[in-house]
Amino acid sequence: MRHEEGANQKTEWSLLKYKRLWSKSLLDWYAVHGRDLPWRRTRNPYAIWLSEVLLQQTRVDQGLSYYLRFLDHFPTVQELAQADIQDILRLWQGLGYYRRAHHLHCAAKLVVEKGGGLPQSPAEWLQLPGVGPYTAAAIASIAQDYPAPVVDGNVIRVLSRAFGAEAPYDTAEGLRWIRQTAQNLLDTDRPGDYNQALMDMGATVCTPQKPACNICFWQKKCVAFLQDRVGELPKRSKSTKVVPLTLDYLVLFHRGRVLLFPRRDQGIWAGLYEFLPQPWAGAWDESAWDQHWGSEHPSETLSHRLVTVSHALSHRSLTLNLNCIRLNRNLHLDGGVWVTLQDLERYPLPQPFLQFLKQIDFNHGRTQQSHAHRQPRQGPRSQNP
Repeated sequence: MRHEEGANQKTEWSLLKYKRLWSKSLLDWYAVHGRDLPWRRTRNPYAIWLSEVLLQQTRVDQGLSYYLRFLDHFPTVQELAQADIQDILRLWQGLGYYRRAHHLHCAAKLVVEKGGGLPQSPAEWLQLPGVGPYTAAAIASIAQDYPAPVVDGNVIRVLSRAFGAEAPYDTAEGLRWIRQTAQNLLDTDRPGDYNQALMDMGATVCTPQKPACNICFWQKKCVAFLQDRVGELPKRSKSTKVVPLTLDYLVLFHRGRVLLFPRRDQGIWAGLYEFLPQPWAGAWDESAWDQHWGSEHPSETLSHRLVTVSHALSHRSLTLNLNCIRLNRNLHLDGGVWVTLQDLERYPLPQPFLQFLKQIDFNHGRTQQSHAHRQPRQGPRSQNP
């Protein structure tokens, strides 16, 4: 314990020695090279909150258009709170991590219920659904000059390399070092600018792959560079396990329309629309179809074709088996809604389903390029990704 305490004190002394130089160098670099982004031209906490939520797990170039559309449709927290969740999900379509949209909507309604005033400190921001330590610190420091350090992937990478983190950042010891280092180095006079500068450095210079060490202002003092350990840092004790998962759907077409269903569970696509989950396990089965709907649509009257779509998520590798079926008569199922291609934009869909439908001939239930084909099934089956 004494050895650990002594090491921590030594690290703190070293950081304090370089704090002024580090902060000045970082802010000088940011003044010249910082990215010009619309949420940096305002101190409006709502707009900054919106940008932070939209950019979670999302590249800036991808999230920019979503931010502008959201702010155009919902310019105030009151208008966001009053919006229908389906309108929010429709605007969110393609961004992924849809739970963020649900949390954002719930948080906006909570703010309005309490009078409409936005939180003033990280502790208060943390009381809102979907707001974690990073988001709370980012909003409070940028919009309200609250002296709170941010810790995200960019910050972990920059500090680990610049000051030589030894413990893996996903361990208790490593995370404690990161948080203490971030706190010790924070420029309390300009916390918002400092935090954004640190994030920009990680996004544009000290990148995960092929960092631009040759133009880095800290190169001559960077522990990782001087010790030839840039590729090793930050350390991680374990890698994210990607789980393969196969989902089977019935994609029903009739007279230029497709049948969609609202997804009501708490999975990754909660609140979106989807195709009809196949009610039996395994591949397409005519006898299983006849057991469910044979009285209305005998299997011999159907046109069936299988399309397999692959879709990668951060923690899952999805294989979507889409059994495209053209019906000769209408089929009425509880909760289902028949949608034309022209009306698709009114229904928020998971991105792989939307991309698939854009290639489909609704009248024949097949891809316009006729490239549907069978692929090997992968992974366990489930109806709830």
